[in-house]
Amino acid sequence: MSDQTLANRLAALATALDDAVHADTDDLSPSAVAALQSIRQDGPLAIQDVARTIGLTHSATVRLIDRLEKDWLVRRLTRKGREVRVEVTARGRRRASQFQDRRLAVATGLLAGLDATELGALSGIVDKLLAASVLDVDGAARTCRSCERDGCRKVGCPVEAAARALPPPAPPAR
Repeated sequence: MSDQTLANRLAALATALDDAVHADTDDLSPSAVAALQSIRQDGPLAIQDVARTIGLTHSATVRLIDRLEKDWLVRRLTRKGREVRVEVTARGRRRASQFQDRRLAVATGLLAGLDATELGALSGIVDKLLAASVLDVDGAARTCRSCERDGCRKVGCPVEAAARALPPPAPPAR
């Protein structure tokens, strides 16, 4: 099989996974789900940190937080200077947990058709692909924005390891 065909099939699998995972989140955009997940796991977070993690502009993230707050999924905390921090509500935590359960169920369903040897081989390949996808620290955070990080960290997250191995960022030019 050509590299182009394999790349196309890998992209098709990513699309199928994403579609299946987001099938029951009609009222929330993928960005809203990612924000909710990130705030649940790492929060309370400053809005600019949410923006960086989900890959939206600050103003788009403020509008997203407004919608999540209107739906009682997050709440703004008191300001600290110009920084506004947000945290998930109990309702938001339940929604994020439901999404995470769905995400893992979809992936587990796909893995059910593989035997132990195939699972072992796939595990190494996926870790290698994830590490190769890390180009910068913000990109690493975006990759893991919906992960159940505690479980992954117990066995060593390949994305975090690759991010730690990156050279430090260059100081800003003057």
